[in-house]
Amino acid sequence: MGTDACFDTEVLLTSCRRREYRMQVKGHVALVTAAGGHTGSVIARVLAEGGASVALQVRRSNPSITRLVSELETLTEVHVIEGTIDNREGAADVVRRATKELGPVEILVNNAGGMRTGAFASLQREDLEFTLDANLRTAWWCAQAVVPSMMEQGFGRIVNVTSIGATGSAQNANYAVSKAATDGLTRTLALELGRHKITVNSVVPGLIANEKLNALEPTTLSRLVSPSPMGRAVESIDVANAVRFLASEEARFITGQLLHVSAGIYRTVAGMDTSGV
Repeated sequence: MGTDACFDTEVLLTSCRRREYRMQVKGHVALVTAAGGHTGSVIARVLAEGGASVALQVRRSNPSITRLVSELETLTEVHVIEGTIDNREGAADVVRRATKELGPVEILVNNAGGMRTGAFASLQREDLEFTLDANLRTAWWCAQAVVPSMMEQGFGRIVNVTSIGATGSAQNANYAVSKAATDGLTRTLALELGRHKITVNSVVPGLIANEKLNALEPTTLSRLVSPSPMGRAVESIDVANAVRFLASEEARFITGQLLHVSAGIYRTVAGMDTSGV
């Protein structure tokens, strides 16, 4: 094959050398839902370090949020927005206030979640509705609220934080259904919104280390993390780094993907409690 039909490798390499790839999100406005939790606060911090202005959605402010804001204000512009997002009106209001304070939302991180566990036969309608509200409807309504402005700008990043629990988890039928549905939303929106230069992806963690997990008996903790080839649970910073990558320019051609942050585990295993995700 002649050189005319090939890429000019030297030109390509020179271009790459001149450009710094640091997963920058500088100049963009990010909205992180459930920013009051440990994983949400770490995601917010990592995006702020990358240069994004950050809106922190919480149900209600508290001293830990106040401390987080004080920390982030040394890095970027930040604003706390109290409100619920499991319904259309609430999500639209949160996005409206974020836009008023910081500008149009260009990066949406749907990090909100929750669950009610129990044997399938014992789960009630309210258990299912609670879990769907927490995991699916928050992502659905927030995405619907930001998409019009993203389409108008011709740019957007939507990252849904889901779980390997979507593949099925004993005693967690409603949770598995809600997370699997959110991954389906990711893939569908990626197809629908790609022509507007909007990418939509899921970050799919395994068992996340948190206060609840760390409080377990050593033998129980060891049993839960033993399936991991790396011998530990996922840390929130692992999730946050994946989110920042997918929000960055480097991931501009990645959409509709489920990025597993799970040390190679793609499904839950017997006895694994995913309630911390």
